[in-house]
Amino acid sequence: MKLYVVRHGETIWNKENKVQGLSDIPLTENGIKEAYKLKDLVKNLNIDVVISSPLKRAKVTAEILIDKKLPINTDDRIKERDWGLNEGALISEVDKWDCWDIVLNTKVQNIECLQDFMYRVSDFLEDIKIKYKDKNVLVVTHSAVIRVIHYMLGNIPEDGNLSRLNIPNLRILEYII
Repeated sequence: MKLYVVRHGETIWNKENKVQGLSDIPLTENGIKEAYKLKDLVKNLNIDVVISSPLKRAKVTAEILIDKKLPINTDDRIKERDWGLNEGALISEVDKWDCWDIVLNTKVQNIECLQDFMYRVSDFLEDIKIKYKDKNVLVVTHSAVIRVIHYMLGNIPEDGNLSRLNIPNLRILEYII
């Protein structure tokens, strides 16, 4: 299976460097415009299946990228991580080490535990590997989900810290699984 993973387009909270989590923040005009620019590239990937987070920033991005050529399946397992009391906080105010250390696995500020979050994303990956093993799959989701997918399909750093990978809006990452 070829897996193409795309982070949703820009939102106002992305521009303001705020933590979004499960807050259902819509795309900005720029986010919409940039998604339309990416549409032609996606058209050439020969996508068979599209799966999106049900949060509107991801779902609208998927709708733009696919342009009604395929149905969009939504899956709650690829919703953004629940950032608890950090929703809406500046990213710079959130302790990345506490949030992204797999060994610590803390639930500070009611954040979804990293191991629980990773299990949810892993469960999704295992399902699509079986269900779509010979397909080209486009997944439109969120930065934390993509970070987990990336590390699960590669290697988790020895120190257990998953915070290093930066996932910009509307970048396509490709994996063969």
